[in-house]
Amino acid sequence: MKKAIPYIALIGTSAFIGNLMVIGLGFGRYWQSLDPIEFMQEFGIHFPLLVAPTMGILLPAILATGAMVKITKGQATARRNWTIALVSLVITCTITTVYHLPTNFGFMDAEYSAELATSKLNLWLGLHWLRTIFVLLAAIFSVKAFRLKEV
Repeated sequence: MKKAIPYIALIGTSAFIGNLMVIGLGFGRYWQSLDPIEFMQEFGIHFPLLVAPTMGILLPAILATGAMVKITKGQATARRNWTIALVSLVITCTITTVYHLPTNFGFMDAEYSAELATSKLNLWLGLHWLRTIFVLLAAIFSVKAFRLKEV
């Protein structure tokens, strides 16, 4: 199992980037094309369907990356790379927890005016792309650590 963990970390992180790209380029652009009230109605339908696949990718990625930080104790370069990857994933989760989740629930409950929904969606997407950059950073450092083959 120990040999599978870096693969899980790398594949999970890479799959998570793909998931974020689909959300940003697919759903995000679609949501922006809608009337804000219609968007919130659509969001209430789509968001719950996005949660399970997203968590199914993110949880193994973050757990395996955390395990790699522990496993590579004494291997300074590999551990540093895995740590940067883990911190990047944690930053992504923090952005999600602080802004995206509360805003998502507001969208689902249609609690915003049309103007406020548009503003919140635009910020939502801006922060979404910031999350995507951090996950890309996590993937880059996972690859760097993986290539060291110190495990």
